[in-house]
Amino acid sequence: MTLSLKANSQNSEFKNQRAELAIFNVGMNGLVAGLGSVINKKGGDANFKTFLNGFYKGAIGGGISHIGLSMTNLVFQQKNIAYAWPARIVNSLGSSIVQNAAQDMGMFERLHFNLYITRLEYFPLKRKLKARLFVSSLFGLRIVGRGARFDLGKTLKSGILFFESDGRFSSSLGSGKATGQVSSIGMSSRLEGDEFYDTYAEEVAHILQYDRKVGGNAYLTKFDANLKTSSNFYKSLSKYIYFDMNGPVFWLAYSFEDATRCNFFEQEAVNYANRRLDFCN
Repeated sequence: MTLSLKANSQNSEFKNQRAELAIFNVGMNGLVAGLGSVINKKGGDANFKTFLNGFYKGAIGGGISHIGLSMTNLVFQQKNIAYAWPARIVNSLGSSIVQNAAQDMGMFERLHFNLYITRLEYFPLKRKLKARLFVSSLFGLRIVGRGARFDLGKTLKSGILFFESDGRFSSSLGSGKATGQVSSIGMSSRLEGDEFYDTYAEEVAHILQYDRKVGGNAYLTKFDANLKTSSNFYKSLSKYIYFDMNGPVFWLAYSFEDATRCNFFEQEAVNYANRRLDFCN
């Protein structure tokens, strides 16, 4: 009886936390997009109208990202890392909408997807596909791949660079038996069975969290345009290389949370990927 009551209580807490996370993703992405649309306003509409237009688009994008994050649990449920593909595709659609809204663009004007070390962008109206080197992925690759073994099979199956090591993975944000960095996942060779899929799903969620930090890119749109005007070298380089702000924004946010008793990013990843509560330390 006591165990049943405890299980029911934890299930209720899990559902409450999931609802809070859904509200956060919708609201925060709406706010990011709304503010960005005002910063990058192209037309003559009032700032408040522009903000509302950006907010509702960003909120829709945040809702879609919420669904993508929820889908990371399929990796564990189905015991198949290939389910990282649909989770990432859905999340990328949501992030694309948020970034477009924050840049005062059409909702589906540009769709992006980070594949390995490449930033893919598709422009539906122009039917144009653009591929550039995704700089941050190289940083993640350096952290995860250092002293680890590359697994081509798992990489192709999941769409995420996969490395395995007999030791731990370390970065400025800490160390552990597994890590998800931008477009790469590293895991201990000791992780097997349910523990492997449980951990892998959580690391996929962390990668999705990284992709969600598109606000910084949008807020620097005008700066980027001015730099391209003043520097032909940067303009030429930008045709082949995508410089993103996701990394610095995520690093600052995670570092701040890691200094508190409860790290929001860890709680969120565990809730979405593992469908359980991550109790604070």
